[in-house]
Amino acid sequence: MRFTLAIALSITCAWAADKKPLPNQAGNDDIELVGTLIMDRQDIQQELGADLGDGYIVVRVKCTPKNEQSLRISPDDFTLISRKDGERSPALTPTQIAGAGALVVKPAKQQPGGDGTRTNGPIWGGVQIGGRGVGQPNNNKNQGATDVKVDDSIPENPILPKLKEKTLPDKETKDSVEGLLYFSMEGKLKPKDVSMIYRGAGGKLVMEFK
Repeated sequence: MRFTLAIALSITCAWAADKKPLPNQAGNDDIELVGTLIMDRQDIQQELGADLGDGYIVVRVKCTPKNEQSLRISPDDFTLISRKDGERSPALTPTQIAGAGALVVKPAKQQPGGDGTRTNGPIWGGVQIGGRGVGQPNNNKNQGATDVKVDDSIPENPILPKLKEKTLPDKETKDSVEGLLYFSMEGKLKPKDVSMIYRGAGGKLVMEFK
């Protein structure tokens, strides 16, 4: 009987060690994250009450500190990455999406041929990160120059107050906080094609989606 119980216990422990994080969740001893991916343009419009246009992905995320110490939670902690081509986007602020004089990032046209070659339209609301535009792939093999400028002719979008209202708050807290994260990413993607990376006061985590 004891021998059988020992075998069962060892199998259970081995299964627990190999257990992978559940989709839409990630956590450690300091923080727990639960996310919901919103990729369809109409679903995003229903969530916000206005149309953002193409090229945006929204994640509703809930962050829960797991000990008595408060943690700093910020949209800056999150990055969305495409598992198809390595394209990545940090979370955009509402003013980068809909503020007056928003940045316009226009990748130069690329010649066809070669792995990873793409010709994309402009990405609105992007920012220049590390010498490249947000939403552009990390692979620079076939990538042309990026034209980045401030377009003062772009007026403030009426959706800006709603974006600010629903965004994940930037605060230090012991309690759960919940809100939306906005990302700029081109191409047709499925939930399984993207991952969200968290790097913040609670450590480093990777969230997969389904």
